[in-house]
Amino acid sequence: MARHALTLLVAGLLVATATAFAVTERLKLEDSPVLGTKIDRLFSPVCTKCPPDSRSAEIRFRLRREESISLDIADSSGTIVRRGVGTGVFGQSSHVFAWDGRDDSGRVVADGAYKAELTLEDENRTFEFPVEIRVDSTPPTIEDVKPRHSVFSPDGDGQADRVDLRYRFSEPAYAILYVDGKRLPGRSHSRRPADTRQWYGEGARVGEHRLALAAQDLAGNLAFTREFTVRIRYVELPRSRYVVRGRTLRLRVSTDVKRLRWRLGGSGGTVRKHVFTIPVPSRSGRYRLTVTANGRSARATVVVR
Repeated sequence: MARHALTLLVAGLLVATATAFAVTERLKLEDSPVLGTKIDRLFSPVCTKCPPDSRSAEIRFRLRREESISLDIADSSGTIVRRGVGTGVFGQSSHVFAWDGRDDSGRVVADGAYKAELTLEDENRTFEFPVEIRVDSTPPTIEDVKPRHSVFSPDGDGQADRVDLRYRFSEPAYAILYVDGKRLPGRSHSRRPADTRQWYGEGARVGEHRLALAAQDLAGNLAFTREFTVRIRYVELPRSRYVVRGRTLRLRVSTDVKRLRWRLGGSGGTVRKHVFTIPVPSRSGRYRLTVTANGRSARATVVVR
């Protein structure tokens, strides 16, 4: 009797297993009612500098036939945080829905991974899309910025032709440069967290300028550095007027050019030093001093007494 009951139990289990297998295989062979899925993988719902359509995640798919649907968002534990991103009856076509990164109470959700879940109401079936939607509302941290060549001359001679801003960010991010409060076009090619951003001073006037860096992470969040003051100068004399009582004038010239030309009165010459002495005219009077470096000049008045 016991052996007969055991035989019936085993036979029942085999039948149940075979039935489940057959149902599973039939479902595999059925055409999926949801096709052409495309989902944004990363966004920041609080990115004020991003285009409006980048502050939400697009969920795009195509229905094989008309369906009554409900599209919800679940966190990594499977808890629904936002219901009804899309609800209603939708036809046999492509549909796009947008999730703004907020929960049912309208609050921005915590940073992390989320998934979209689509329920077909008439069939009582729920699809969890495999693609994760990552919410990142936290800007990167700018850990260090060091300017090199805070005084430079963009004259192409290979001597301090640019400013280098060496930076270190807390995560991979693009480096964006601001000059005098205005963003320069483009951004760094690399997203390396430690790198160098250059400014070549293209078209900028001689004098002081304010530089600042921004770090923009992959979600679009921005963090800004303090401003750094740099100065463009080609050749400068420390004074605009010299009074000489004697036969020579000692000059100190600010430049990175190695070869200088000077002219005073009817005399002139070439020097390879930034501190040098030149003769002055023997007659008392006012004279024009010109010091030239790579075609750019600094001028001053020399009064001989």
